[in-house]
Amino acid sequence: MSDSIKQKTFSSVIWKFSERFLAQLVATIVSVILARILMPEDYSVVSITAIFFAFANILISGGFNSALIQKKDADKEDYSSVFVFSLTISALSYAVLFVAAPFLARWFHNDELVFFLRVMGLILPILAYKSVICAYISSNLLFKKFFWSTLGGTIVSAFVGILMAINGFGAKALMAQQITNAIVDTVILSISTKMPLSFRVSIQKLKKLLGYGWKIFATSMISNIYVYLNPIVVGIKYQKADLSFYTKGQHFPHLISSNTNYTLSAVLFPVLAKYQDDKELLLKYTRRFIKTSSYIMFPLMFGLFAISKKFVCVVLTEKWMPAVPFIRVFCIAYMFEMIHAGNCETIKAMGRSDLFLKMEIIKKASYFLVIFLFIMFTNSPFELAISSIVCTAIAIIVNCIPNIKLLGYSVKDQFADIFPNFINALIMCFVVLMFDWGLPQNVIVLLLQILCGAVVYILLSLITKNENLKYLIMTAKQMLGRKT
Repeated sequence: MSDSIKQKTFSSVIWKFSERFLAQLVATIVSVILARILMPEDYSVVSITAIFFAFANILISGGFNSALIQKKDADKEDYSSVFVFSLTISALSYAVLFVAAPFLARWFHNDELVFFLRVMGLILPILAYKSVICAYISSNLLFKKFFWSTLGGTIVSAFVGILMAINGFGAKALMAQQITNAIVDTVILSISTKMPLSFRVSIQKLKKLLGYGWKIFATSMISNIYVYLNPIVVGIKYQKADLSFYTKGQHFPHLISSNTNYTLSAVLFPVLAKYQDDKELLLKYTRRFIKTSSYIMFPLMFGLFAISKKFVCVVLTEKWMPAVPFIRVFCIAYMFEMIHAGNCETIKAMGRSDLFLKMEIIKKASYFLVIFLFIMFTNSPFELAISSIVCTAIAIIVNCIPNIKLLGYSVKDQFADIFPNFINALIMCFVVLMFDWGLPQNVIVLLLQILCGAVVYILLSLITKNENLKYLIMTAKQMLGRKT
């Protein structure tokens, strides 16, 4: 790997991490403020709307984003062709949502859904435009641009959301926040990138991109069906508040998991794609990804599991306490995300979208069977949430197997790489849980729990001579030395 690529990679990781950290810090603060102002029922209609927009987003990108990043020689015509295609699909998606809104509202027993779907749908063309710009930025490792756009969108939308919530707009405040975020984020990206897109379409280039992209599209669509199946069932089968507690309980573990993996994956995939024929480098970076991300992920998830009761009571207030069991379930389910993320990004980078699709079909077929059984034989949203842990176990096994042959990275080696981090984090969790024994639910005890967890984990890393701590310290020194 050349020095210029190394420097770009390190710089990209820092900018990507900074973007996600600062943006999510602001978003989390805003989320907490809104949760304290609004009632759990206000979140129900927004949660349902988000489900349909997740699917619309996949239809818009159609897997072309990954195809553009994976293609080494993508040019202006490639990007313009994808732009026109995505714009067309976004218009068709809005038409379908507009017509289907009344039927969906009756299905979910929520009349507000008609208004929310029809108004939120207006940003679909904006998301289509943004998806193409993001592919260009990712392919060229220009992650600094994401930092400013995400930060700007998050801050402006925060003011809009909080102001509307204070003035009694309820769920509409959450909708306005999301719309503002999408618009401001896209405008800043467009201005900073100045990407020369046109309405010229090359069917030939689209077909070539589609050869890779349709498998990613199918994979993403299947994955989303799995992710949102449980919330859909909760939204239809149980009370409005149940969906709010389910989604809020899922939100915080997912926030940690997605941002850790997204930061590293967003940089890992473009870098690996440039070295897709060098198996030795692919193995090296896949192992580093899994080791480093698990070192970060495990203490965060175990820590949140341990402090969840005090965290919800102090930060969100007692009206959200029914979300605590969901937080703990999803902490367990999401803490192993980095194993499948590392394996999957490597397979994608090697151009094996066919294998990636097969894996997803096997996993999701198993998931749907598990979820179906849980739906049939359980009687509460919490019991349904436990299905996510079973599905995680299946994902770990399926995702590990292909790289045994492709890279020589065995299941045993993968678990050996994460085991020291897991044990240290588990011990830390037990220590932090002791603070729950008879101590009051206040901010001082919560801060003491967090401080205790951090100190214990670092001490255990030093005692066990954990190489991941050394790697992170060395990387930080390299970055600081480069800046000075």
